[in-house]
This record gives sequence, C-alpha cells and structure tokens, in this order.
Amino acid sequence: MIPTIPFHFVRHGETDWNKARLMQGRRDIPLNATGEAQAERLRPYLKDHGFRSIAASPLSRARRTAEILNRDLGLPIHFLDGLQEFDVGPYEGTEAREWFGTWRQGEFVTGVESFADFATRVRHGMQEALALEGPVLIVAHGGLVWALEHLMGLPIGTDIHNTALVHFQPPSPTAPGWRLTVTDDVTWGL
Repeated sequence: MIPTIPFHFVRHGETDWNKARLMQGRRDIPLNATGEAQAERLRPYLKDHGFRSIAASPLSRARRTAEILNRDLGLPIHFLDGLQEFDVGPYEGTEAREWFGTWRQGEFVTGVESFADFATRVRHGMQEALALEGPVLIVAHGGLVWALEHLMGLPIGTDIHNTALVHFQPPSPTAPGWRLTVTDDVTWGL
C-alpha cells in the first residue's frame, strides 16, 4: 500500500500535445511556453508548504515543471521511473480516449500498459517517493491520480488540469478514507 502520510501532487505544465488533446503516454514531449508559464505561476504558491523533497517523473514535461517549481525551494529532486505516465502504446499522438473507462476497470487494451501493472508501478514509485524526507512534493502526470485513487480505495476518474496542485490527506480517526483537495490557477485567481 501507499504510506499513510500526507503529500502534495502537481501535474506537469501544458505541452503542445496537451493543447491539441493528443495522448502522450511515455512519449517525451516537452513543455510549451504556456506550460512554462503555468509552472512559474504556481511556483510562489509552494513556498509556505514546508516541502523537504521533490520526487518527479523523469519525462521532460514533469522534469522541467519540477525544476521551475524548485527555483525558490532549492530542494533535492529525485527522478523516479515509477512516477512516469502509463504507456498508451498505439494511442500515442491520437485523441482516442473512449477506452479509458473500461481500461481503468481492468479490461485489457492491446498495446497499452494494463491498469493493474500501472497501479503496481505507481505504488512502488510512491513508496520510494514517500520514503524521502517529508513533506514531499510529487510532480508527475494526470494518469497517476487515477492509479492513486485506485490504490487508496477511492472512485477512479478525477481529471486534473495542468499544474493543478492536489493535496492527498490520509485517513484519520475522524475521517476514515483518503481525501483529495484540488487547487489550480482558477482557484488561486491567477
């Protein structure tokens, strides 16, 4: 399971493929100018969270987002393969998303990393990330939120915007399940 400690998660900034609504998966697409600006807008908001470490996907869109967010923090960034987006195989560069729902329920989709394998990889990546000195900021991809929801026993399907900040709060005696709070540039009023 995932360690029951709170953490924050940021989805990488926008890429040209995000803007065109194309599936990226493991394709290493860089941030575009909007993505860089989104990370810059989020950066000052992170100063007062007390982060001690950053764990990020090694794909350039997450890597660059983490580097921008870290400018004021000056923290070690740990690039973890377990935090990479799921492999969408033949759907890279396409708009096809109709298979997401059944795939998240465990249906096999030819050429696509299975949801079970993806969730297992994310679990290992999160165990490694949350073993770092905390509080930890995770910088990765939107699909990881689905895997985390699955691993936490939550309904699967939260879609977050680029550079949205998600606070994951573990169960407590007064709140028995994990809770997610999403903030983004709309919430911040930027």
